[in-house]
Amino acid sequence: MRLKIAIGVAVALVLSCCGFALYRRIVPNHHASGDKGCYASTTNAGKLAPSRCGEPHEAELVDFFYPDGAESGCRRSAEEFLGGPLADARIELRLLNYVREDFTSLACALIVASDSDGTDALHTGSLQGAMSGDRPMAITCGHYADGVLKYQGCAEAHSAEYVGSVADGGDHDTSCRQAAAAYLGLSADEFAARRDLRSHWLATPRDGRQTGCVVVEASGKDVLTRSVKDIRSGPLPV
Repeated sequence: MRLKIAIGVAVALVLSCCGFALYRRIVPNHHASGDKGCYASTTNAGKLAPSRCGEPHEAELVDFFYPDGAESGCRRSAEEFLGGPLADARIELRLLNYVREDFTSLACALIVASDSDGTDALHTGSLQGAMSGDRPMAITCGHYADGVLKYQGCAEAHSAEYVGSVADGGDHDTSCRQAAAAYLGLSADEFAARRDLRSHWLATPRDGRQTGCVVVEASGKDVLTRSVKDIRSGPLPV
């Protein structure tokens, strides 16, 4: 009996060590410890009192990493948590210093933004799954000026609509024209022939890999009353 117990303990230790070693190879910079959840503000997380997600708050911590590779690891964890692409969300990802008595790591903090420039906005409720299903936190319509989209709903009077994101580092003008044409249900030539809509790219990249694109009413005024998706050659909804 004692021999069986000893063998069982030894096997468990080997599996535990091997499993941890494999985990460290797959996710070498992941830090499993930390208090996930909602926080009242975006200052140093080690000095924050947690907030209930059902109350207005600024940050939601979703994972923790050691510094090396934290940015890519946090982006992966954030998109898993959101259930969809961070690049198309009204959400910014920030790395906060997370300090406890026994360790220091970087916290992956999701911050709701009011515009594409990343201006903080208070949020009520958890962001888990916010980019899946009907994607309640997806970028849709808004007011566009000086390369920045101020987020609004498409039912409100607006001047621009988000059409998607393109790979950063390329020709943004060409890429965004193509994205806008596809969003409207037009060919590139058909979109160029329209005089009432223009495509632009957002001044601030949505993340380290993608740049957001919008289609904007040519006058720049908030006159659109609903989405222009698949409008093709039809009149603007004003």
